[in-house]
Amino acid sequence: MGSSQLPLVLLLVAFAGAAQLPSSLKTCKQTDPDFNGCLKKAIMDAVPILIKGIPSLGLPPLDPLHFTQIKINDSPDRPVALSLEFNEVDITGIGNAIVDSIEMKPGSYNLKAKLHADSPFSLIGQYKADGKVLVLPVKGEGNSNITAPRLETDMELTGQPTERDGQVFWDVTDFKVDLKLNKLSMDLTGLFNNDKALADNTLKFLNENSEEIAKELKPAIDEALGVSFKQMARKVFRNVPYNSVFPPS
Repeated sequence: MGSSQLPLVLLLVAFAGAAQLPSSLKTCKQTDPDFNGCLKKAIMDAVPILIKGIPSLGLPPLDPLHFTQIKINDSPDRPVALSLEFNEVDITGIGNAIVDSIEMKPGSYNLKAKLHADSPFSLIGQYKADGKVLVLPVKGEGNSNITAPRLETDMELTGQPTERDGQVFWDVTDFKVDLKLNKLSMDLTGLFNNDKALADNTLKFLNENSEEIAKELKPAIDEALGVSFKQMARKVFRNVPYNSVFPPS
């Protein structure tokens, strides 16, 4: 992984955990005339340590990022009327994201970022499916590997100040993730009780119509990532004063 790669959530970790992390990690003063440029540079420099997770802060590895379950409910009024459940899945490729831009006003409690990666972004784990895609029935249970050839996403962290013990903290209230998912590559084992002919034809159809699958997967993956990143951010900011995260001068 290159040293210029990191999702937005690690930005928060880099600064908030500065006291526990190597002194080589860069912090950014609120008075810096290029505050956003400084934040972006700090992210790039922090990747090699942060991407592995930081146990002392209770932060797990970001790549792969593990989820117990991601669930998509049946949507009978849409082209994909499919109940889809993923269990014990890993999302990989987040660590390859390159930060394109950061927007944060010094002293504020709102941060936006745009990221991309020209390498695959995958969801790998157990699945259960029952329903239809367009006119084709889809039913199965087994292993899944659903991959987007490219990652592009917008992220936004919001919150508000809260005071405790004479110190002001960032109370994280929301973490939005907006993935740009288009064409997917799908590999599912166990379709139709391993009926090879039926499974092969179904997979071919799914891959040829993966744009529809992407539309259905996107909201659930956005939500899962947002919840996970919010939990990580809250672990840090509830214990670290705002001015320690972003020194005022």
